[in-house]
Amino acid sequence: DASIDKPFLYSRTTGVNEGDQTYRKFQQDYILNYKKTLGNHNLNAMLGWTTYYFGNFNRNASAKQSPTGAAIPDDDRFWYIDNGFTDPTSKVSSSNQRERTTASALLRVLYNYKNKYYLNASFRRDGSSQISPDNRWQSFWAIGGAWEISKENFFATQEIFDYVKLKASIGVLGNQNTYGYDYPYYPGLVSGNAAVFGNLVYNAYSQSYLPNPNLKWETVNAKEIGFELSALKNKLRFEFSYFNKVTKDLMTFIPGNNGARNGLDNIGSIQNSGLEFTASYRTELARDLSLTLSGNFTTYKNKVLSLADPEFSIQSGVNRTTEGLPIGYFYGYVVEGIYQSYADKLKSPVNTEFSYGPGDLKYKDINGDGKINTSDRTMIGNPTPDFAYGGTASLRYKNFELGIDVGGVYGNEVFRNWGGTESPFQRVNYAAFKINRWTGEGTSNWDPILGQDHRINYEASTYNIEDGSYFRIRNIQFAYNVPTNALSRMHIKNLRAFVNIQNPKTWKNNSGYTSEFGGSAISFGMDNAGGAIPVVTTAGLNITF
Repeated sequence: DASIDKPFLYSRTTGVNEGDQTYRKFQQDYILNYKKTLGNHNLNAMLGWTTYYFGNFNRNASAKQSPTGAAIPDDDRFWYIDNGFTDPTSKVSSSNQRERTTASALLRVLYNYKNKYYLNASFRRDGSSQISPDNRWQSFWAIGGAWEISKENFFATQEIFDYVKLKASIGVLGNQNTYGYDYPYYPGLVSGNAAVFGNLVYNAYSQSYLPNPNLKWETVNAKEIGFELSALKNKLRFEFSYFNKVTKDLMTFIPGNNGARNGLDNIGSIQNSGLEFTASYRTELARDLSLTLSGNFTTYKNKVLSLADPEFSIQSGVNRTTEGLPIGYFYGYVVEGIYQSYADKLKSPVNTEFSYGPGDLKYKDINGDGKINTSDRTMIGNPTPDFAYGGTASLRYKNFELGIDVGGVYGNEVFRNWGGTESPFQRVNYAAFKINRWTGEGTSNWDPILGQDHRINYEASTYNIEDGSYFRIRNIQFAYNVPTNALSRMHIKNLRAFVNIQNPKTWKNNSGYTSEFGGSAISFGMDNAGGAIPVVTTAGLNITF
């Protein structure tokens, strides 16, 4: 068999494989409710205890024939997962397990007087196995109140507003999501470098992540105030709120040391604040013709209030999080133009980091020291939008329905992570805007010269920053409801036929296929040349018997 002359990974003559995966979930809820009304006083209390358990157990194994082609012996060597300690001719396998438990004591009290003055309070004590025993238990609370002004006697003299309520709340929430970096202090081992002893190769092992016995719950101190109203015989509804949330003991990845992997630590606090507006309006335009409109508008503002070290930055690619600046801002050079000639290069601040010449990007000397280096990198964009908005419109005439759903964001930047480092030997085409690249003095002052040897143009800079604002028609649906009297003979209660178009049109400013990009809490807004959001057309019937 010719395959025996190849490394054992490629041998197809013999194979041993084992796989086992088990999930277990258990939840217990014990709730006691108490209600009491005394005259105009109404009380509702709840006391509870809940527990939750999740276990994930994986085991995988495989073995290959030795390089000499000898058969795998039928002995107990292969009854367990061999991870390289005894037989180097066996293929390394993996095995892991994870268990998580939470326990919570709950208390909530709701009170109102005359159904117009409201008070509520809640308290909970949570414990999580994902946090170390010293900080495992944490208390959370919330207090809120509301005043339904529309039930006051003085409100009866007006005819515009039907309902008005003022509301406010304050409280502390918690986050136990350790992103897989759970307790215990001594996590599993992973293979790393290897060493040779005699004729055998032995793997070196290190901790799979950096343990942190001081890790605490991440907490969110939230405040909110606002009002709700309806007017014009409940045709118009409106709601407004201002929110201010300060996240303390922020759980953040930290780099591993001495061969250990990344871990988590509580390193700072972040503030998120903004305004939220929602409104809806419904009216009868004519007989059998109705229109319903709704919309929402939310402003965003975030800022890093503190980090463990004011000079410390959380780095994740081109995203950075630094004290006093927005979360996950883009970090790089500011482009002032393109070097048009060697004379232009000589009269500009010298770049001490790269070799460069005509056609290359010209970076700004931010600190004014007369040279360009890494100290001139700065905030070049913010992936968080100034505001987001959305809306719906529904028009109904007799049994016909037409609905439209729209939405978008404004004021954020995206980082175009393509169109700057392509080579002529890649399997992808050059970006279309490279047609306008620099090809000689005066031909372009923005798109640089092509060439892999021009490494200066590959750096993160404002050349990669684009406007991430967009407006999208998310959904259009047309439907017809068959009259019920026509369905009675077929023993059908309802029959609805519809045609739906999802994502039919987007207006945007960036050069990628879309302006919506995911990511993590501190690393987002990256356009990695993903595919377009598809336009999906569906048609169907909804039948109720």
